[in-house]
Amino acid sequence: MYVLLLAVLQWLHVFFGIFWFGSVLTMDFIVVPAIQSVPPAVRQAFGGALAKRAPMVITQVAGTTILLGLVRGIASGVLGVLGSPYGLTWIASFVLGVGLMVFGLRVMTPAADKVRLAGQGPDFEAALARIKRLSISELGGFIVILVFMIAMRFGY
Repeated sequence: MYVLLLAVLQWLHVFFGIFWFGSVLTMDFIVVPAIQSVPPAVRQAFGGALAKRAPMVITQVAGTTILLGLVRGIASGVLGVLGSPYGLTWIASFVLGVGLMVFGLRVMTPAADKVRLAGQGPDFEAALARIKRLSISELGGFIVILVFMIAMRFGY
């Protein structure tokens, strides 16, 4: 039963992590470039709707990912090995995950609000360009977390 619990926690954590990371990749490489390629009226309408919905969904997914990682780590005994390479990597992953979520809430969400509230024209274009730059920065954090997850898989 214990092994089944760990497996369920692991795969739920992986699923929500893929959802979170995949959302950033999709925004960076598909959605924002697509928004930039359509006429201004469509761009503003779609960008505004996306900026209203995305933060709600991504915040819930991010929180669930972090919570599942915390519970999975505790359930597998990480609290007893916090000084080991695995424990230190787990702590770093947790801190970085929380940091990415805070970045999303404190930086990305206000930037998305600017996209939603900007009218057509230079203000909208500037807000959209800022979202793209910030999102690429966020992607860097996810790459580091991915490296940590792989390291933990091998005991580090």
